[in-house]
Amino acid sequence: MKRLLSLLLILLFLPLSGAFCFAEDEEIPATELYVGKMRLSAKVFSDWDGTTGINHITSIPKGVWVKIYALNPTFAYVSYPQGNISGYVKRVCIEQMRTVDSLTTPPYGVDFNHYIASIGAESAAITTEPGGGDTLITLYKGAKVSFIGFEDGYAKLIYHRRYGYINSNLLADVDRVYYDTEYAGIDAPIASYTSFYKITTDESNRNRMHNIAVACRKLCELPLPAGSNLNFNRDIGPYRASEGYLQAGALVDGELTQGYGGGTCQVSSTLYNVVLQLPGLTVLQRRAHGDNGASYLPIGVDAAVGNSALNFRFRNDYPFPIRIDASSQDGALTIAIYRAE
Repeated sequence: MKRLLSLLLILLFLPLSGAFCFAEDEEIPATELYVGKMRLSAKVFSDWDGTTGINHITSIPKGVWVKIYALNPTFAYVSYPQGNISGYVKRVCIEQMRTVDSLTTPPYGVDFNHYIASIGAESAAITTEPGGGDTLITLYKGAKVSFIGFEDGYAKLIYHRRYGYINSNLLADVDRVYYDTEYAGIDAPIASYTSFYKITTDESNRNRMHNIAVACRKLCELPLPAGSNLNFNRDIGPYRASEGYLQAGALVDGELTQGYGGGTCQVSSTLYNVVLQLPGLTVLQRRAHGDNGASYLPIGVDAAVGNSALNFRFRNDYPFPIRIDASSQDGALTIAIYRAE
């Protein structure tokens, strides 16, 4: 009863929590959050939905620095003061992003997920619009999913480089994520994120899904006391048959190759998106999968692993231990970090 009452209060008072990735109808902040350099000359659009070019208003040249005010999974709202230009450009066109004030703004690309749940119905479709649109993927009973908040009775999440929606009536075991760790209590979630992977049945992708599951199991078994480091290659690897990994496709510098452990980069990248949400975890090493990043995540928030140059490492600077819960089912890879004491 107490759990149900808490959920009802969440739904009533926090219909949608946006954080630093913005919905299309949210007000753009008055001051810049980040600065970045134009990696490519970019078309500037008048709204978030400018991909067709209909709303193309001007262009920003390559090599100039811009101010970044807001993000969604695909676009950034920027201004180029020297050219008296402001509008929406694709995130892939920007590089060398820096936070203007790290004391008040989280790292570039962070998207706070405020809830984690499981699918309680026999099946639940993720659609492109609340209550309609195209079906992006269907999850089945027991699959875990992390999401941003609620909109019109639907749970809102990031699916690849767009938003997706699940009917909240189809969810079970909805837990609030406690970013203020003082109120988290013992074994409470303090950050979470879901990315989505292909569920095709060709051999390479079957092996990739197997490798994702192996990496998730290893993460769940990993203790992280206060002051400890997670070294993904060391702790989740080595990526070889003797560790249970199979050969599958892996993205290296934007090129698809075959290798043992293909798919583990999606686990490290999803974990990176969880870590980004927690100021008490310090990233020690991280590199993207080339300029375009990994397609299963928004631009700028992936973390490649596989060798000494490609690794994801972070340190637990909280005064308490943490644990990681990771699961994969039906194309949903969900990772949450819990206060473990």
